[in-house]
Amino acid sequence: MSSERLIYLPLGGAGEIGMNAYVYGYGKPGKERLILVDLGVTFPDMDSSPGVDLILPDISWLKDRKNQLEAIFITHAHEDHVGAVAHFWQDLGAPVYARAFTANIARRKMEEMGHPGRVVQTVSAWPAKTEAGPFSVGFLPISHSIPESSGLVLDCPEGRLIHTGDFKLDETPIVGEAFDPVLWKEVSAPGVKALICDSTNVFSRHAGRSEVTVGPEIEKLVSEAKGMVVATTFASNVARVKTLALAGEKAGRSICLLGRAMRRMVEAAVESGVLDDFPTVINSE
Repeated sequence: MSSERLIYLPLGGAGEIGMNAYVYGYGKPGKERLILVDLGVTFPDMDSSPGVDLILPDISWLKDRKNQLEAIFITHAHEDHVGAVAHFWQDLGAPVYARAFTANIARRKMEEMGHPGRVVQTVSAWPAKTEAGPFSVGFLPISHSIPESSGLVLDCPEGRLIHTGDFKLDETPIVGEAFDPVLWKEVSAPGVKALICDSTNVFSRHAGRSEVTVGPEIEKLVSEAKGMVVATTFASNVARVKTLALAGEKAGRSICLLGRAMRRMVEAAVESGVLDDFPTVINSE
């Protein structure tokens, strides 16, 4: 019988919204080689924590074992998955791996806090793999409300694990890859020891609507509106921002992006190649 073991330790994100941080490890008890999947923040509830800007996960257990940490893997660029990377990188010191769009966002965060952006390494989607100690990690594309989201295929001596990351089963997502059930079936064919499922509303029985169904209704609203049209949305929902911008362009309107986060997300999407036909925007000033 092997004296080595496989461990899974959520430091945040399990059973709650936000602060996603999941440790996987393999090796002799107490000497496991570790990887960290995601490192995010959560935002406070004004009723319970007024005056607090951000809440970070408690990673003291991992700090005490930083010499065992091989790498950090980021599934996607939502704040609850990538927002704490720059806050904690100096404490952990491990290389960070992400796909192009997420890596762009992570590098911006690192540089804003005075850390070298080069520690964030861009990886390709499956079947490309990154070796990290006893783990071989592949980024498996899955649709979500932000571009280039990925589940992670984690191969180790105990077998194959699949960490889904956040997801939306959308086969027509406008921006980013569509959900590909054939690919996921192929990856699972050799056998999966454990599926670690991480998605808000995953227990809802109601099917989500594809982004492609939203466009015609938005176009109608914008074309029929009198005067200025103002729309709010999560800046990270690049597909929705694109839908709104194209509706404005089609109606003969000028497009203006307001807010640092909104501009940064669109810039990152263009720079990383996931957004190539965004309408021309005018300066907000």
